[in-house]
Amino acid sequence: MTVELLINLAVQVLGTGAAFFLAYRSFQKRRIQLGAEPTLPQYFIRRSTYWIGTVSYCTFMAALYWILTWQWLPLEPLVTHVVRNLRSGELVNLLNGLDGNTIIPLIAAGLFLFAIAWESEFNPLLILRDSIHDAFAIPTKAVEVYNALVTSRLSAVDDNLKTQINNRLLVPSIDPGDFEKSSTTVEYKWAHNCLLFDQIQNYANQSSFRRFFNEPSLKWGEICISYNAMSEKVAVWKEAEPHYTKTVKLIKELDHLTGLLCRLLASLVVFGSASEHEIWSTVKRLGGNINEARLKHTYKYILVFTAATAIGVMLGREISVSLHNAFLFPDKPLAHFDYATLRWTAYAISIYVLPIALVFISRTLTFRRQQEQSERYYGFYLAMMIMGFIVSTTASALILELTYYKDNFNFLESFMQHMRWGILPALVCGFVAYRMDTPVSESEDLGKLIMAATLRFLGWGSVAVIIMLYATDDLTIQESNLRFTLVGTAFFVVGLLGAAARFKTVRQDA
Repeated sequence: MTVELLINLAVQVLGTGAAFFLAYRSFQKRRIQLGAEPTLPQYFIRRSTYWIGTVSYCTFMAALYWILTWQWLPLEPLVTHVVRNLRSGELVNLLNGLDGNTIIPLIAAGLFLFAIAWESEFNPLLILRDSIHDAFAIPTKAVEVYNALVTSRLSAVDDNLKTQINNRLLVPSIDPGDFEKSSTTVEYKWAHNCLLFDQIQNYANQSSFRRFFNEPSLKWGEICISYNAMSEKVAVWKEAEPHYTKTVKLIKELDHLTGLLCRLLASLVVFGSASEHEIWSTVKRLGGNINEARLKHTYKYILVFTAATAIGVMLGREISVSLHNAFLFPDKPLAHFDYATLRWTAYAISIYVLPIALVFISRTLTFRRQQEQSERYYGFYLAMMIMGFIVSTTASALILELTYYKDNFNFLESFMQHMRWGILPALVCGFVAYRMDTPVSESEDLGKLIMAATLRFLGWGSVAVIIMLYATDDLTIQESNLRFTLVGTAFFVVGLLGAAARFKTVRQDA
């Protein structure tokens, strides 16, 4: 092994080690905002899972740096040039020999290391880091639990638990009716804080949770001091005459204490629960108002929509071809089950199922950060329609234009021409998002289920016919009666997608 190769290997190892270290520091820095307080994600999951996520991210960054500087933009020419000229003492040749082949890899390596440590919303590596956090469920469960605890309704809490809370107070400051009052009152907010504090004390007595209470950022000491002081303040407030300014100030202090309590309790619940079912059972026992639209096994719904699309294309095209050959133009028959059916299937999946999958992803990300509960989220439905339109139109432009006109492809011009093909997928995406907030009963009558699915099939099939007649109005037809086949296929595809839009939600009160 030559000296140049040995030094190059040492530089490579040092750079890779630096990438691993910076990735580790970056992974540790990420804080999740729970209310007004940032919290380190390591308190949202068990240590083993957290360290698996850490090692995965750091290893990936180190491997990416190694590939970058060894294969794509190797540092070897620069290292060899520098070492040879330093050994010979030819410093002038050292400076003269620095060109693009030697400088650009060094700049790229430096920028890559800088990007690993750069905390910015525009940094793509941080997006990857946050994705790994989410993949290991490090922050998301705690965010969901926190939001549920903040919006919990104490009227749903067990009466024995209410009595237990009242008996533990040093200063009597809770009346039985406080749990039933409006959530904006001092009485209710104090009862809520007492409930949260009581539950946290159950964890404080267990040694496995000791690090949570010793962690300065979780502010257990501040919580205890504030809680004891608040007990006396509420007792005095109840005995005194009503005073608007004092009431507003007390409510503000109670809200701050609620945020600290929910943040700590969310971390404890997620860390201490063996399964997701146990997490939500604990939250439900505390009166947590879990979002009713939590879907289980979303990948099964994606498979159902994919199957519905494929069946719709095959069934719709073949029935349209049969009608065409039998009644319209028997002298110009179209071929059954040819290669075009497979191409149509792939195209339909890309413009329908892909945006529907993005609806599921968007919904998950949005509702994890949703605190206020609502029956319907019409802003979200509209956003999903816009997203579906953009994604489906883009997919249509890329697939059709690159297939037939790859030599003269202009994306913006193609996008404008293919906008008509994005109308139906946009409407389907909005409908799918809407149906996710329409829970169904497990014991729903089979006859009603079939009838509802049939009505959705016919309704959406009719919409597809109307939209497709418009979309194909000025279509240049090179194949006989292609328009008839397209409209017939769309009727079955969109109709089956509408019929398949039925979701079972997770009822947390079970």
